Amino acid sequence: MPVTELALLRLKTETPCQDVKTSFQQAGQAQSDYSKYPARFFRQTEDSSFIYVLGGWESIVTHTGEWITSETNQKYLGQLKDEVDIEWMFHLDIDPSTPTMPLDAPVIAVSRYFVESSKKADFDAAFKNGAPYLGAQTAPFSYAGGWRIDKEDDDEEFVLFSGWNKPEDHYAFAETEGFKQFGKIKDSLKGAEIKHVRIEKWE
Repeated sequence: MPVTELALLRLKTETPCQDVKTSFQQAGQAQSDYSKYPARFFRQTEDSSFIYVLGGWESIVTHTGEWITSETNQKYLGQLKDEVDIEWMFHLDIDPSTPTMPLDAPVIAVSRYFVESSKKADFDAAFKNGAPYLGAQTAPFSYAGGWRIDKEDDDEEFVLFSGWNKPEDHYAFAETEGFKQFGKIKDSLKGAEIKHVRIEKWE
């Protein structure tokens, strides 16, 4: 089953030198060549030292059992080990070729929703009912979400990617009538973490 990889890196220097940028470019291209899905980098707007990696894989095994241990990947990890810390990495049940990922948006909100396992069905129902109101606000950009596959405990995690012109547009959604419907997902949440990112091309 194709899966989407989401990883968070922390730069030790917010403005890396050209050699580091080149290593990121080459590492992303190497991953794309191997996985056959684009590997993209995004910089967080709230804290620009954080870099998100969004990639696709035919399976988790292809990623963790083949690519991560490969000589090519280890070479780039070695080049970047003094420049970057890996905060976390996991996979989502989102087909990486889905056309609804808002990759064309100037800003993408990355919303992590933490859900008790017993309330997963409730969250799904509330999200299904509220999603059209979200879509009305993100238009012309899209949104896509999926459940975390490789969990650390019994709780569930749903990650939502939504496209916006700027973070303020996302904040303004919370003041709309439509949010009253979308916001019903909160009844199923243990917590949430919402950040905003922009594409990073390492130029």
